[in-house]
This record gives sequence, structure tokens and C-alpha cells, in this order.
Amino acid sequence: MKHLLLSALVLLTPRLSPASEAAPAPAPAPTVTGAVTREVRATNGERIPLLVLEPHRPAKGPAPVAVLVHGLTRSKEDWLVDAKPTFGGAFTEALRGAGYRVYLFDARLHGARAVEGDKPSARVKRSHEGDSGPYRSMVAGTIEDAHAVLAHALEGARPPRVLLGGYSMGAQVALLLAAREPRVTHLVTMVPPYVDPTLTEVAPVLAAGRIQQRWLILTARRDGFATPEQNEALFTAAPSRHKVHHTFDSGHALPRDYLSEVQRWLAAEP
Repeated sequence: MKHLLLSALVLLTPRLSPASEAAPAPAPAPTVTGAVTREVRATNGERIPLLVLEPHRPAKGPAPVAVLVHGLTRSKEDWLVDAKPTFGGAFTEALRGAGYRVYLFDARLHGARAVEGDKPSARVKRSHEGDSGPYRSMVAGTIEDAHAVLAHALEGARPPRVLLGGYSMGAQVALLLAAREPRVTHLVTMVPPYVDPTLTEVAPVLAAGRIQQRWLILTARRDGFATPEQNEALFTAAPSRHKVHHTFDSGHALPRDYLSEVQRWLAAEP
């Protein structure tokens, strides 16, 4: 196993066969009703563009809040299109149908925050070559940004449910933030990557012991970047009394059927 066995890091690495499955060309984002654009300041002063989607049904009191984090090399628009690898448009609609106000943002160096000459894939390559610092900085910065988005979403309100969700690298970020943010009540992680514990601040397995939230983890038996044993160890490490682990017979890109599990879980969770 390499220093990093990390799904989010290898989606663009040609020598790994699951790449073509997990990272197809992005589909164009559709026009979405009930969407509002906003901005939040990152801790480093950078502007974080947000897309906020209102729930489909009005809430009595503050609406539940969901913050979603996309995968490596992707963008917040993944949560608007019903296409691989995330089928994010359907996931977002399931949340809105359950009454959630959904917040979307781009990870550092991704989407509208891309920087010429500093590509996430280049940071991946450097990590494979033994220099993990730039990758760690990108993920740690994205955790801080997700925290800033969450603080914005909760400003002046006390919603009944606060959900963090993510796919691949986004699942990594969501879990790491949930481990230190007690205001988060619900967590959904889809194919979270295994990260070597030596990368302390970005390794989910080291944070799992602080997961107390209601947690749904979705994994794949043929995921090239996290073994079934690693996924089970991650799940087992969490002390949460309300956790569910569902595994699909697929590779890193989950089948669209995973959405049925999400909908059942949302309907069952208080």
C-alpha cells in the first residue's frame, strides 16, 4: 500500500483502472429553481461562492440545514446533475424534498476557485512522489471552508437537523469536520477514502472515534481505494449509537440505487 491509499487522490491517475469509472466528464449544470447565490469569507480571506437551495416544502420554524462537499477534481455543480459519479442532483432533491435547505460550495482549487498552474491533480502527483504537504493543505483548507459555510448556514438560527454530506474526498472532509463540530447532528459519507494515519489531520480513521452523530456510511466492495476491511474498521471506530453501514457490490462510483438508501435513512431519522 502506498503512503496514501486514497480514492480522492487517485481519480485522475492514469495507471489506476477505476479512474475512468469514477471521473467522467462533468455534465452541464441545469437551471435550478429556488437557488440563491451568496459568498462567505474563508479563514485565509478568500471568497467562497455559495449556492443555496431552498427546501421544496416550507418548514414550521427554522429549516434543517445540509452542507454538501464534492469529490476531488469535481465542483459544487455535481450536486445539481443526475449523473455519475455522484448522482448528486437526485441526492440534493431528496434532501430538499425532506425539508432541508442545501448549501453547496467549491473545495479549494476546484470549480470557480480553480487556480491556473495549481491543479489538484498535480498535488496528487506530488503526494505519490512523497511530498504530501500541498495535498494536506488543500484538504485541511477545505475543511476550514466547510466550517465557514456551516457557520454561515447556522448564523442566527437553530435548525432541528444539521447534516454534512460528501462523496469521496467530500466524504473525507465531511467526516473530519463532523468529528470536531458538535452542532452537526447527521452525517452521510459516500465511499470515504482510506488515508494512511501518518497523514494525521486529514485521515478519517483517526477522527472516527469522535463521531457521535447519526451516521450513514455507504461503501463499495470493489472500491479500489478502500478495502471492505478498512471501511468496516472506520465504521466500527465510531462511538455513535445511531450509525448505519450499507455496502454495494460496485466500484468507487456507486450505483444510482444508493439514493434509495439515503431516502430511507432520511425518512427514518428524527
